[in-house]
Amino acid sequence: MSAQVLAFPIQTNSQKYLLESVRACAARSGLDVKETEREFIASGCSKAAQNRIWERARRRRMALIYGDNA
Repeated sequence: MSAQVLAFPIQTNSQKYLLESVRACAARSGLDVKETEREFIASGCSKAAQNRIWERARRRRMALIYGDNA
């Protein structure tokens, strides 16, 4: 039986930076950091995924500030 080595999806410094920014955004907005991180990594650490997460965080902040009618 041969062993398989799975590569961690974070390969470059830019991907690491994007992941750190997603973590910080989730923490600031009150989102579940681990769940948000898993979603981001599962999507391939793409800029589009980061934008979706940022939009969700923005909507959450607006709901917290202005209520659900924002």
